[in-house]
Amino acid sequence: MFKKSMSLILTGAMLTLVFAGINNGGASEKAGKIIPDITKTESSEQVTLTIWDTFVDGSLGQAQEDIITAYQEAHPNVTVERVAKDLSTLSETLKAAFMSGDAPDLVYYEAGIGTVGNYVKAGYYEDLASVYDEYGWKDNIMSACWEIPSADGYVWGVGNEMETMSLYINQDIFDKLGLDIPESIEELTEDMAVIKDSGYQVLANTLDSQWPNNMNFIGTVLYAYMTQDEIQDCMNNDGSWDKESVRKAVNCIQDWLDKGYFPAHPEVDGDQEQMFFSGDYACWITGNWEVGNITEKADFTTSIYPFPGSASCADGGSQVNFSGGAYLVYSGSEVKDTAYQFIDFAINNPDTAKIWAEVGGTMPPYMKEYDVELSPLSERVVELLGDETLQNTAGINMWLGTASFDFFSKAGQNLAIQSLDEDSFIAEAESARLQDIETGLTKGSFKVK
Repeated sequence: MFKKSMSLILTGAMLTLVFAGINNGGASEKAGKIIPDITKTESSEQVTLTIWDTFVDGSLGQAQEDIITAYQEAHPNVTVERVAKDLSTLSETLKAAFMSGDAPDLVYYEAGIGTVGNYVKAGYYEDLASVYDEYGWKDNIMSACWEIPSADGYVWGVGNEMETMSLYINQDIFDKLGLDIPESIEELTEDMAVIKDSGYQVLANTLDSQWPNNMNFIGTVLYAYMTQDEIQDCMNNDGSWDKESVRKAVNCIQDWLDKGYFPAHPEVDGDQEQMFFSGDYACWITGNWEVGNITEKADFTTSIYPFPGSASCADGGSQVNFSGGAYLVYSGSEVKDTAYQFIDFAINNPDTAKIWAEVGGTMPPYMKEYDVELSPLSERVVELLGDETLQNTAGINMWLGTASFDFFSKAGQNLAIQSLDEDSFIAEAESARLQDIETGLTKGSFKVK
């Protein structure tokens, strides 16, 4: 779990994120790009740093390129060779690269234990615990950055891209129907009935073959019903999924499926963005990675609200957050010090925080002061991430072992096609949990030799 306080000061069009420090750098613009004004570090030794990431297109890829450009200007002895791969391609080629001893120095990848745990056990990723101390990262970046990519005292990554799942609504539809913002998931269910009866589509969510569409959605509903103690029991202490709150969450999803609140045939791959942008759908349960697209493409008013907890949840439910990716250092790299220096430049820096926010459209983990111009929806995301009245808790995909990750990757689709019900959901989740414990791929069982 992570919860960090953020203060917001809005002056004209400029939003200043105020944390516990002071702004120690300024940015200039070159060729329309934000380039930090940072003193160059001269060195006679030429170094090549290879990076693989998953920013194949869009704003995050541009942010990474701008940061690399700025880093090379500040460190003229370093040449950064970046290769962007989609998630599945990177996963496939990375394994071969590790086995051949020809892996990139830096990998920007999903950092949950189920995704990289076996690589960590095999010794492919460097332990960064001492590097955090050396660079003072724990003083300057959000705690999720090391709490998620770590177990058994081993820290294998530096997280970035702070993301949060929320309830995105077509405010025009809600206003037309006279609907208030639901205070609980039970109230949201009542609103869904009104929306459907009024002839509108309800949820622009599919439960298809894409794992994020299953896991992000299921995790959000689970956290609406589960208390913090129950979440921590499952995620950190290898606790059972056979809980009344989990059963209620599964029943909720089944109820929404039965009542037709999802698109027709939600198990079939669909374009959630286009569904929501059409203006026919009232609700979309998604994350702030969509804010840029909504700002650019939606021709109606969109509002973002915390996903409501259940009235039956003793502590009101939790907001699902993620570290969208993490920098991981190959243990066989011959330029580890340069890799650490690049990570520090990319995430522990007010100027690159500005790039991640303005160019990348994401929330950087940097907690010191920096100035950044944000859209109204992005400002809202910052408010939600910094709202101390909300319980901001890392999503299930950040914690799950491989077998459990595979189960939850398909669970929504299997609920949609009725190959799972409440009892079989619990049974299969339990079977996957026990498999992960047996292989040492849970937070509670993970051991690094």
